[in-house]
Amino acid sequence: MLRQSQHITKAEKYAYVEKVIEMLGMSEYAEAVVGVRGRGLNVERRKLLSIGVELAAKPSLLLFLDEPTTGLDSQSAYGVVNFLRMLADNGQCVLCTIHQPSVTLFQQFDRVMLLVEGGKTAYFGNIGPGSMEMINYFQKYGARLCTQEENPAEYMIEVVSQDSLNWSEIWRNSEENHEVMQTLNQIHHNESNGEAGATKVKGRGLPTRLVEFAMPFHVQLYYVTVRIFQQNWRTPKYVWAKLMLAAASSM
Repeated sequence: MLRQSQHITKAEKYAYVEKVIEMLGMSEYAEAVVGVRGRGLNVERRKLLSIGVELAAKPSLLLFLDEPTTGLDSQSAYGVVNFLRMLADNGQCVLCTIHQPSVTLFQQFDRVMLLVEGGKTAYFGNIGPGSMEMINYFQKYGARLCTQEENPAEYMIEVVSQDSLNWSEIWRNSEENHEVMQTLNQIHHNESNGEAGATKVKGRGLPTRLVEFAMPFHVQLYYVTVRIFQQNWRTPKYVWAKLMLAAASSM
């Protein structure tokens, strides 16, 4: 209720949430309690739930996920990444951090940004079929050959961590970096022209007002208060403990 704009009706919000639940394949767990030992969701479904919470906000530009496969086994991790691949194929831009991906998982991504010590970029670009576009970049600038038995993700990390070459400097002076910067400059240029044109056509001198939250404060206060009361009703032990503590301290 609080993640989407106030101009969207409650019925539309509920309908979209049901659509997200169905898309996640979690319809049979729609009424499940999260976090209750023995009756809650397992690790994989909690990961999917976290993704669903972000999808419920209808991100128009970017869906950011922090290590969505951490703590999952190979089958569960593939299910999560495969779902992200489906979102990307349907036009949703997905940005996520991932550690030690398998070959199968690594191939699900389109682009990779590799950062070295100090947060400096060592590579940013397409992975390519069989990870060859990324591998060819490192081999082009002096890295050792990557064998067919190696995991391209582990090869990439090993090369930049053990090699004596300064890969951040190499990237800064590379043709690939110049092409990326030209593309970014062109995007900024097109966006600037588009915003200027829109302002001129509409005849408005003021830019669109930016707000920090999707819903106003009084609506947030109402729904958060209701949620707190529901939480206390579901966990009466906490309330009774507070009442006993207050009674004991007043004696």
